[in-house]
Amino acid sequence: MPDRRDFLKASAAGLLGASMLRPIMGQASGAPFKLAASEGEVVFGGEQENATRVMYYNQSVPGPVIRIPQGRESIIQFHNSLDEPSSVHWHGLRIDNAMDGVPGMTQSPVMPGEQFEYRLRPPDAGTYWYHTHMRSWAQLALGLAGVLIVEEDNPPQVDRDLVFAIDDWRLDRKMQFDTNSLGSMHDWSHGGRLGNYITVNGAAEPVFEVARGERIRLRLVNIANARVMHMLFNEPAISVVAIDGQPVEPFAPESGRIRLAPGQRADLIIDMSADPGSRSAIEVVIGEYAYEIATFVYGQQAKREQLLETPIRLPDNPVNQTVLPSEFRHVPLRMEGGAMGGMRSATFEGREMDIRELVRNGKVWAFNGIVGMPQEPLFRVERGTAISIDVHNDNGWPHAMHIHGHHFIHDRNSGMWRDTALFQRGERGSMRFIADNPGKWLIHCHMVEHMAGGMVTWFEVS
Repeated sequence: MPDRRDFLKASAAGLLGASMLRPIMGQASGAPFKLAASEGEVVFGGEQENATRVMYYNQSVPGPVIRIPQGRESIIQFHNSLDEPSSVHWHGLRIDNAMDGVPGMTQSPVMPGEQFEYRLRPPDAGTYWYHTHMRSWAQLALGLAGVLIVEEDNPPQVDRDLVFAIDDWRLDRKMQFDTNSLGSMHDWSHGGRLGNYITVNGAAEPVFEVARGERIRLRLVNIANARVMHMLFNEPAISVVAIDGQPVEPFAPESGRIRLAPGQRADLIIDMSADPGSRSAIEVVIGEYAYEIATFVYGQQAKREQLLETPIRLPDNPVNQTVLPSEFRHVPLRMEGGAMGGMRSATFEGREMDIRELVRNGKVWAFNGIVGMPQEPLFRVERGTAISIDVHNDNGWPHAMHIHGHHFIHDRNSGMWRDTALFQRGERGSMRFIADNPGKWLIHCHMVEHMAGGMVTWFEVS
């Protein structure tokens, strides 16, 4: 395996100029998008000697950027060309339950050679993403993810709209995926499957040419299995304008740092302000070290001498206009288990098991003493009920909690609507929302190995 000096080392100087992500193009009005999952090989850097075997959408890692309109139906025809079942989950979208992409709950698995038609009518504009929800701990690690953008009717004025889909991979010295580590109980019981090689848009240390005075909208998406990305930007004129797809009052990130747990997103507006010929690194901070994962390089010609002063606030989405009441139905959610977690036993498939028997069954995490998908939901409510899921992270590891089909307020005083929230070890907090989307919906940790190891439940809105 690569050592610290190899960690995040680029195979080449990157690709100068633009994002490597390919949009799905050429769609006639009303025509369906075509999305196919298959196996193949990719090269992360120009000097890479051996192509890396992956799973991908439309022969691209990550998959193509899909752009769809807000409030109008878009059809995406998914074809499974893998030799195993799969599905597509549209992370963060408040859509019909039947389109949520959860095998065994909202649809049957899409078997090899078969298709499934997803019909999406998202009420909220913003930055979202799509990924497999079948054996996610393996299929997501191998590359089955992409970015989905729901277009605003009146977006802010920018010169360029860029996407950074950030992933990490566990590769050996020959740049081959470490498949032997998939299903590792050590990873499942600790922080999840962390990689040793980080890519942005499927490339190692890509270079993006920019111009002084240019205004860029940068959409950050953490598509990694388990790594929390602590990102450091060296540009002074940065504003965060959306979190998990939902507009916020623009603010400057403290010291240029932005934290994204797995599944989380942030939209930035950056007014490029350095001198022509300058370089500006984007880094990920891991422990005591900062590793460069991408670079802005300023061209010799300025876009404009004075920075734009036009407004950058995004238009509100319907969910942003939701007013939470003062009274909630409180639902406790205690997270237990993991290495050094102290869980001695829990209920799995209706039977109490001690920790050794749970581990033999590939399980090591529990919600409220129950491991894995229970037969009965965490709660059942009528549509329109105000819910507060009161979380106690009673173990030694952080967890990125994701609720399907809804957005919630993690810190009610912040006013930020999220679909994924990071709870640190020992933390107590709440996820408050109006349960207004009918159907059966998952709640799980988006460190997907934790989900596979038992940290998943569901609720039902009638």
